[in-house]
Amino acid sequence: MRIAVLGASRHTGQSFVSQALASNTNIELTILARTPANLPFPKDQLCQITVVQGDALNKNDVAKAINGADIVVCSLGAKMDGFSKPVDMGVEEAGIMHILDIVKETRADTPPRLIMVSSTGVGTHNDVPWLVRPLYSLLLSAPHGHKARAEIAIKNSGVPYTLVRPAWLTNGDVTKTYRAGDGVRGYTVSRND
Repeated sequence: MRIAVLGASRHTGQSFVSQALASNTNIELTILARTPANLPFPKDQLCQITVVQGDALNKNDVAKAINGADIVVCSLGAKMDGFSKPVDMGVEEAGIMHILDIVKETRADTPPRLIMVSSTGVGTHNDVPWLVRPLYSLLLSAPHGHKARAEIAIKNSGVPYTLVRPAWLTNGDVTKTYRAGDGVRGYTVSRND
């Protein structure tokens, strides 16, 4: 099975790649990275990964990374530059739009499964606990807008998909203790889960 990952250089995408490699399954991983030299993987993992140098904001780079993939994992998102401003705002929306365009243009008959790591509270706050709803509305309205538009595009694309909407992500250990389903509320979940 061939899996392409956008957003593998940080946080959730990084955890996904590390755990996929440790699973001892028969997979081929390709990741898109702006600066391959800065990838956070040890050498024994890097030698098992095909790295495509490029940017998720560049459609040609995305096309190279997802070429031949059975599954495309999109774990892109803005990062904060301290508490001042987000960097790469909207990268997840742009990356998803590129993926969908490429699939439509080149693989409409055999599309890969698209997995997008989104966020709880996207589209509606019904899955956000009452106590933190003001925080989500105040701090996350712009990034959630990009994620919401990406989700809508995926749902309307005809491409097989899975949307993952985790609660506030922490850097905890793998617990294998989590809940999934429509309307499930929670405060935090380890990105390693």
